[in-house]
Amino acid sequence: MDSLVVVPCSKASADQRAGRAGRVGPGECFRLFTKWSFDNELSANPTPEILRGNLISTVLLLLSLGVTDLVHFEFMDPPSAETLIKCLELLYAIGALNSKGELTKTGRQMANFPIHPMFSKALLESV
Repeated sequence: MDSLVVVPCSKASADQRAGRAGRVGPGECFRLFTKWSFDNELSANPTPEILRGNLISTVLLLLSLGVTDLVHFEFMDPPSAETLIKCLELLYAIGALNSKGELTKTGRQMANFPIHPMFSKALLESV
């Protein structure tokens, strides 16, 4: 399930935000962290969303669109095979996939909901 977690921004994001100050008028950038924190604690670049988020909804969507080889799918930033396997295992556990890794009728119905597959499964089971 997705959640909103507060994490430090990257150096690249901090520099980009500082560049916005004064772009169209006078402005200053006030950073709420020390130079030491900037130099030692912030990562150089942000981690792509696909590498830090929960992919189960994305995997279900790709399967519903007919993508069968997720490991070799051309993601811009490919997730690890372990992450994809965990998603497939969870989809199997909730009945979205059969033992061959194919979408079940329930899985196809779950893919139609714009919510986390666990919630779509609960909705389908409730009626």
